[in-house]
Amino acid sequence: MSSSNFRKDIVSGDWILIAPSIKKKPNFFGKSSKRPNAPQGSCPFEDPQKAGHGKPIYWLSKAGAVEKDPASWFVQAIPNKFPVLTEQKACPVVLSEGPYKTMKGVGFQEIVITRDHERSLGFMNNDEISLVVKTYIERYKALKKEKCVEYILIFHNNGPTAGASVGHPHSQIFALPIVPTDVSRSLAGSEKYFSKHKICVHCAVIKKELKDAKRVIYENKNFVVLCPYASKVSFEIRLFPKLHSPNFERLRGEESEEFVDALFATFSKLKNAMNDPDYNFFIHTSPVKGTGHYHWHMEILPRTSIWAGFELGTGIEILKVLPEDAAQILKNAKI
Repeated sequence: MSSSNFRKDIVSGDWILIAPSIKKKPNFFGKSSKRPNAPQGSCPFEDPQKAGHGKPIYWLSKAGAVEKDPASWFVQAIPNKFPVLTEQKACPVVLSEGPYKTMKGVGFQEIVITRDHERSLGFMNNDEISLVVKTYIERYKALKKEKCVEYILIFHNNGPTAGASVGHPHSQIFALPIVPTDVSRSLAGSEKYFSKHKICVHCAVIKKELKDAKRVIYENKNFVVLCPYASKVSFEIRLFPKLHSPNFERLRGEESEEFVDALFATFSKLKNAMNDPDYNFFIHTSPVKGTGHYHWHMEILPRTSIWAGFELGTGIEILKVLPEDAAQILKNAKI
């Protein structure tokens, strides 16, 4: 029986608890519990314009071109019809209310929708994934120009347990007037490591992981995919550019093609190894104003468990599967 142990995340300083003996055979590979998609006729993303979402801000056809007729779209970006942020008209001002601080919840919020009613990234080919990535990059670069935007987050919720309120595959982009807490902690941890060791912390991680090869799932010339040493959840996956790069939006050329290749391999393996689980993914990149020591990457968090009393009371995740075992399962999965 494997013994439990704590592992410390090298960037955030967070401790996680690995206890594989809790559940000898976790039910990560059973039949999917996803609720069925809404019928195509009533799906708000099947024909976004007909559903009242307004004209697309950006769209690409299957051929990868911006056509004159938006009806030819394969992927499109639209403003969120039900945003949690108010569109930014002026920079928010921080106000004091006694000991408290507040400011208006302004910013920009967009949805990136792919055409097919059922197929998420794990079911797309390289050309289709490339169109999604291009849309992410172009919308990131456009929002980056907006006044007072401090941070842009690209994320995707796949499945109901991952928070997807609409089953039709879609991602979201938030342009915020602040740098979020989790990102700030990651930036601070990265800066602290760089100040002490004169090397990017993620570069150090990549070097270690490539040498050990115990947690590497996939790699090509420019990217490596791995299960982190101190994973946040069982089967967590992170995808890094091998060479130091702070900015996701600068991805282009061969690097972009290899990023798409890594995404195709990763989501195919995730689908085949874990029976298409619900998951969240997000891209952590340098803030708009930049920071040279940071190393952009994608994090993928399969929804394999629900936090209970221990996790909520301590903030410590209990992993039921060793990252090394998870990596081996994913590495051996078909593409």
